[in-house]
Amino acid sequence: MYPLFHIGPVELPAYGTIILIAYIIAIFLMRHRAYVYNIEKYEFVLASLLALVGMFVGAKIVYAVSVIPDYIEHWDIVMNDIPFAIYNALSGFVFYGGLLGGLLMIFLYCIQSDLNFLEFTNVVVPVIPFIHGMGRIGCFMGGCCYGIEYDGPFSITFPENEFVHSVSGVPRFPVQILECIINMIIFVILYTLAKKPQKPGFMLGIYFISYSVVRFSIEFLRGDIERGFFLGVSTSQWISLILIPVGLYFLVRKSSNVNSADL
Repeated sequence: MYPLFHIGPVELPAYGTIILIAYIIAIFLMRHRAYVYNIEKYEFVLASLLALVGMFVGAKIVYAVSVIPDYIEHWDIVMNDIPFAIYNALSGFVFYGGLLGGLLMIFLYCIQSDLNFLEFTNVVVPVIPFIHGMGRIGCFMGGCCYGIEYDGPFSITFPENEFVHSVSGVPRFPVQILECIINMIIFVILYTLAKKPQKPGFMLGIYFISYSVVRFSIEFLRGDIERGFFLGVSTSQWISLILIPVGLYFLVRKSSNVNSADL
């Protein structure tokens, strides 16, 4: 486990560094698909930079919301150390929050630039699972988003981690690696489909359905408790249940020549 990269005297967080590298690679990958829809390269570069901001803010907000039920249950502890409670609520990330925050920023950019949002997503969406899959490698190196206790084939026992003590010394299912592999499979499928023009929203529909089914299932293999639960179902599972019918809508809707605000 290597939560930090050491470059001389400089220490860089493994997760953030890998995500940044993946994001840069993803921009170049999008360049090879933008021509299919006659989208200027600078358009998706600018939209991607705005999406990066939306991803960070959205991931933080949804994580903060996800801990509310736990805070309510342990309200007396929260009130005894409010500064720590605030720090804890802002210390994590939720992927779905980042996804929705990034898409929101792209939507706003499309409105401002008079672009068709759903057509634009056909270029952007295929690289999302690539970035996410690389991010799960960062999770594996950092020790976060770890799996359930598991002593079977492919189990992983992490060494002592100064940042995530609960993951150390216990054999666990390598759920981060499994999710990385599945994301890369989704990426290859979507990126291949993006070689030809698809109706607006097609890629978004395929991605919402495929990843939501995967995420709902894979959550049962997660061992960390920081992701929030409501009625016995995690925050990400609730969002998955919402996104599946949304994805179906994007697949069955009729294509039309509309502006970016039409969803």
